[in-house]
Amino acid sequence: MKKQITTLGFLIMTATAFAQTRNSENDSIKVQTIEDVNLHKTGNPNKARPLSIKSNLTVMENPQAMAIVTHEIIEQQQAKQLSDVLQNVNGMYVTSSRGNSQDSFGGRGFILGNDNMFKNGSRINSGVFPEVSGLERVEVLKGANAMLYGNTAAGGVINMITKKPKFDFGGSIGMNAGSWNSYKPTVDIYGPLTKNIAFRVNGAYEYAESFRDVVQSEKYYFNPSFLFNLSPKSQLIVEADYLKNNFTPDFGIGAVENKDKSYSMNTGLGRNAFLGTDWQYQDVEQVSTNVTFNHHLNEKWSLNSTVSYQNYTKDYFSTERVQWGYAAASPTRLSWNRPLNRTYNEQNYTSAQINLNGEFNTGRINHKVLIGADADYGAADSYTYYNPDNNKVFGTSYYFGTNGLSGINGQPGTIYLDDSSTWVSGAMPNSARLSKTRVNTRRIGFYAQDFISLTKEFKVIAGLRWSYIENMPTIKTDFKTAKNNIVNPNSTIGKGLVDNSATSDQAVSPKVGLVYNPDENLSVFATYTNSFVANTGLDAFSLESLKPSLVDQYEVGAKKNLWNNALAVNLSVYQISYRDFYQAYVDPATNAASTDPRNLKEFVGKMRSRGVELDITGNPTSNLSIIGGFSYNNSVYLDTPEKVGYVEKQRLVRTPATTANLSVFYTFTRGVKGLKIGTGAYYIGDRLAGWNDTKTGANSLSVRNGVSRSFELKDYTTVFVSAGYEWKKFMIQAKVGNLFDVENYNVHENYSVNPITPRNYYFTLTYKL
Repeated sequence: MKKQITTLGFLIMTATAFAQTRNSENDSIKVQTIEDVNLHKTGNPNKARPLSIKSNLTVMENPQAMAIVTHEIIEQQQAKQLSDVLQNVNGMYVTSSRGNSQDSFGGRGFILGNDNMFKNGSRINSGVFPEVSGLERVEVLKGANAMLYGNTAAGGVINMITKKPKFDFGGSIGMNAGSWNSYKPTVDIYGPLTKNIAFRVNGAYEYAESFRDVVQSEKYYFNPSFLFNLSPKSQLIVEADYLKNNFTPDFGIGAVENKDKSYSMNTGLGRNAFLGTDWQYQDVEQVSTNVTFNHHLNEKWSLNSTVSYQNYTKDYFSTERVQWGYAAASPTRLSWNRPLNRTYNEQNYTSAQINLNGEFNTGRINHKVLIGADADYGAADSYTYYNPDNNKVFGTSYYFGTNGLSGINGQPGTIYLDDSSTWVSGAMPNSARLSKTRVNTRRIGFYAQDFISLTKEFKVIAGLRWSYIENMPTIKTDFKTAKNNIVNPNSTIGKGLVDNSATSDQAVSPKVGLVYNPDENLSVFATYTNSFVANTGLDAFSLESLKPSLVDQYEVGAKKNLWNNALAVNLSVYQISYRDFYQAYVDPATNAASTDPRNLKEFVGKMRSRGVELDITGNPTSNLSIIGGFSYNNSVYLDTPEKVGYVEKQRLVRTPATTANLSVFYTFTRGVKGLKIGTGAYYIGDRLAGWNDTKTGANSLSVRNGVSRSFELKDYTTVFVSAGYEWKKFMIQAKVGNLFDVENYNVHENYSVNPITPRNYYFTLTYKL
């Protein structure tokens, strides 16, 4: 800890020394700003020009549902993770991840992945818990966004905007501490270096234990940035972002496979019970750099370009997949063969984009046009391992039982729910690399959009994108060979291309919409967008490359400003049709996703998502801040094949029917001046865990005697209360989360069942520079 505090102290002193060169003159040019003054003053997003839509349109003009969560909301709610921030965006929800290893989200019935996560407009790996203290705001574009971003999942795009340099000296130093020995010092300092150069430094260190036994986390974050005014019309922003997070993978308490093969929640363990080893780990490191160039050609035309590079690594060694059941050897006791796995992943990713925005008239008709291009290249390496002491391959068939007793493809390795002495893990085994798989991917896209004002009231938007994506042949390197999960120690290294692993796809994605503005405070819209999702891997039955999936989205809605633009009320209704839907092939022998290195997938038909969303955001008075919303979604499979298709019109697993959120904060300007109080509630409706049922095959309802592979999770509501007091340059805040200590779970399939955080307490002390 001394090392971290020393580092933060050095950052503070360095930034303060830089600030001595501050120039009190205002910025000599009109620069493109990240912070929208009206947005931060009123809390109303409708007048803002979000970076995520790439054009000069406001939220009110753009015929699409979107949400903006500003840093004021993040700070007053004392949000600790991105999942806390996105509780303010209705229709977005936490879906769960393997081993509770990252923030994982869904939207409008779709799971969001790497292709849906962005930072400062550049795609970024989603396999982390992002640091939120350095965020200026989070923008969420709901629904399909292929016209702007290419092959993204249809649920939406999350764009994290970091804090940018300023030409006025300022910042803050803070300390957050609370439940389970959590503490987090933060620093944020900005100011001028010269008349035309400004800087900003964000940094944080966080240590936290958990209500879960053994589990702990340590995080380092550093985000320096520089702004250069190159000329009266040109600006350059250079940013770096470093995140290191070492934590304990946690697969929770597991679900139970009952004797009739149905699944249910495990009621035999408390929320604190940890079933892994006391040494297991996941170490994640993410380094990224962004260079952004903004240039104003004239009052009507501007150019923006961004180049980004990212390196991501994940080092993982852990027990996993907690699945309790009644084995033949112990038919009256719940047992689990505890698997142990070791992997390493690395991704290097480079991207670039350029956008030209302009405005002109043809007669009386006004045009706001966007012309752009983007390209990226990624190289992803995945390593598998084995134990050189017994030549057994780590993975779902490597069992790590009491005191580390191991088995392969069977016993020993069994632990029992009713005997905690069997959970003892033993020492960490040795490991050696078995294989390496490299996947190289490149993408390129060109797009154009025109927002046409036919009259003052009626506007039309039309856009078109051409996308190309190529997955180059997968390169497989075998350091040793294995058969039936046993390594031949005398085998030699081999390297080659994986058959049928190369794919290339191209698609044209249109977008058309109509906007009706009877006045400046009301917008009614209707849009149609078409997008595609590239599929990697092979068809599990034909072993042929997969064709891309096409997505059609229809959306209508209205956006209304109330109380002199101080409050926004936005409503949207949508339908998304996902054609040619593939997902990981479920191996009937293991009842789990196939681990075949060829990345086998199965065609499951079409998926349809329908829903409605309501957003309420703003500051009705200068003292009162409100953000709330409600969503309903119904996502089902349709027209599925008889051979392996899912049961039609059965709700998709991991997708809640209903979400709702409300946060209210009030600041006293009379009486106890400087006092701020707030409360909020977050509701997640009923949802299904496990897997959807198939029509035929080993996992079908007929073979399972009508017993479903899914099981129900009940709805829940969590409530927080907060109070803060600001005096001169000091601010102290206190928060109680999950006030009523509600017990519920985030579930990944049936083997990662993680309790939500119980009642918790946090305090934050901030000093403004």
